[in-house]
Amino acid sequence: MMLFRASLRRLFTAATLGVSLVALAGCATTQRSPSLFVLDAGASAPDTTPQPCAPTLMIAPVTTASYLDQGGIVYQTGPHKVVIANDNRWASSLSGQLTDDLYATLEQRLPGVNVVRTSSNQQGRYQLQTRVDQFLGHYDGKAHIAGRWTLVGPKGHTLDGHAFEKTVPLSGDGYPALVNSLSRGWQDIARGMVPALTDKLASAPRP
Repeated sequence: MMLFRASLRRLFTAATLGVSLVALAGCATTQRSPSLFVLDAGASAPDTTPQPCAPTLMIAPVTTASYLDQGGIVYQTGPHKVVIANDNRWASSLSGQLTDDLYATLEQRLPGVNVVRTSSNQQGRYQLQTRVDQFLGHYDGKAHIAGRWTLVGPKGHTLDGHAFEKTVPLSGDGYPALVNSLSRGWQDIARGMVPALTDKLASAPRP
């Protein structure tokens, strides 16, 4: 597997661009099973009884830019080009993994809130909507994550919202290190939502 970080930058010089793209994208002519990756799951809080006087926050499925939703791990090879790997892929839907990790982190860190998954019953519930526009490796040797989250009130009004952007250096070479950095970055972003959500939900009318 080709290297990320500083070695990745060297791989994409004019002399080796064609060979590097073929190798990194997994486009070799020989047939082989792809490597499958999962994000590190956030630590889940133990099952708790719903709090009758606490606000309920529903975690909507995380949406992603269409190029992130192709199954392969994405990396940016230059200022205007991204490549989707064929032989290094997400083991399950990236959107689903991001949603699961976000839910696990917020369930643990919002103890005064009933954190639930999306359901047809939305009456009286606050909803967290999240979109991810970048979730990829980058030729600068870092994992890049960017997007926006929005808190919607029970009546459909936007109560708060913030863009997020994070870069995480890779701790090693190859796709395992990239996935590790993406996992750490996503968990940091989820934890970063907590203060604003706590503030808004603390002033929410009690059911």
